[in-house]
Amino acid sequence: MHVIGLALSGGGYRASLFHLGVMARLADEGLLKEVRALSTVSGGSIVGAFYYNMLCEELRQNQLLDDEGYRKLMKRVIAAFVDVVQENLRDRVVISGGIARLVPEQILGRALGAIHKVVPAIDPDKILGSRLEQGISALMFQSTVMRDLMDAPVHPGNRKPELILNTSILENGQSLFISTDQNSLLWRQNEHNHAITADKLLDLPLAKAVAASACVPGLFDPIAIPFGDGMVHGVDGGVLDNLGGHAIGLLQQEEMRVMLSDASKPLRVESYGEVDGVESFFRIQDIFMNAIRDLRIGSTDDAIVGMRNEIPGINPKVRTLAMTMRTDLNAFSEVEAYTLMYVGYYACGEQIGKLRGQDAGEGESGKKEEGDWPFMSIRPYAVAPTEGYLALLGQKEKKRFSLPSLTMTRLLSFVYLLLYLALFVYVWANHGVNKAILYVGFIPVVIAVFGGILLLRRRVAKGKRKGTMASLNGSSASL
Repeated sequence: MHVIGLALSGGGYRASLFHLGVMARLADEGLLKEVRALSTVSGGSIVGAFYYNMLCEELRQNQLLDDEGYRKLMKRVIAAFVDVVQENLRDRVVISGGIARLVPEQILGRALGAIHKVVPAIDPDKILGSRLEQGISALMFQSTVMRDLMDAPVHPGNRKPELILNTSILENGQSLFISTDQNSLLWRQNEHNHAITADKLLDLPLAKAVAASACVPGLFDPIAIPFGDGMVHGVDGGVLDNLGGHAIGLLQQEEMRVMLSDASKPLRVESYGEVDGVESFFRIQDIFMNAIRDLRIGSTDDAIVGMRNEIPGINPKVRTLAMTMRTDLNAFSEVEAYTLMYVGYYACGEQIGKLRGQDAGEGESGKKEEGDWPFMSIRPYAVAPTEGYLALLGQKEKKRFSLPSLTMTRLLSFVYLLLYLALFVYVWANHGVNKAILYVGFIPVVIAVFGGILLLRRRVAKGKRKGTMASLNGSSASL
């Protein structure tokens, strides 16, 4: 059997969950242990590093990790990662960043510097650092650094793949390949392009490396990557290669068969009446990344796993909803997570023969699906979807326009608004507009700020509960 290079594309948590299904299928086929290079981008980097960190824990044991061991490992990875994606990482980053910006950074930095002298445990660099990095660190990697991932396996029969986190560097427009193999050919590329060698990034936090690969331009601030006396700034690796296959090609291993796990969706045709600068910026970014993808795929004979074509055993509506699901880092429900894994599992099954070097139609994959993966519980709905299930995946019912019903809450809110406007006009008329804004205008600002924070917290908590398999099965049983 040839060794395998596995590339995990970008696409937020949607991509992360799809890739888990692909990796579960590889584990069932006895191929996950044959992966020697794991190249990841953006959402692929999040789940790739998550898996790799848990794999390293296993390889620190003096025990042979066989096919069944990899399957058990993947089940633990899936269970842990489903818990992670039910946390709203995006809102955590945006809210904390917005609150931090209420105080100018220079003033906050000086204040924290003074406090740090008295209380050394308070680190201004961590508080003022990337909110994306902090969120990823808190949810997944804590204090893990790249050095922790570079130890050789304890058992001589085990093999450890090379993890490659792809990021795009703003300073020179070149990719930075953060590899766990200090002898990798990719470090020659890094030294040539950025004057960065492996030893200079040994203490780089894993959360920072992942954040640099997943840092979507325009949504998150670039990630500062220090090395020696220098520094570069990384943004989403998908800017230059959203598939991750280029890094595997640079390894120059002719005997390596490559699988590209592509969780991207086709570029949608839009119709614009008017379009603003922000919308056009993100649209151009999508066009640019789609063009790069087409160029990469058009020149490769690798096994490509994706959602763009029909997948046997999966309802076309389900495949389409999975493919067009949001590319975001907000909360994903259990139903959404299991659906994406299930789609990835069966999409991968279509490419196993090619990965093994078989011609089309030469033979089926070596093993049958076991059916004991947690996401297999979604099978009945993926084959014959119910209306409730499709709604949880984002299919909206077509409703006629109707006026909202008048409830007691809405009536009281309307009365409160009228009284508030009357008070504002009264203060304005008797004390001037400045005092009206100062005394009366301050009230809704405070209410809006605290109400908004409570509403977001409630929305995040609601997102964790909504869309569980238990609720889906319950609603289906009641029909």
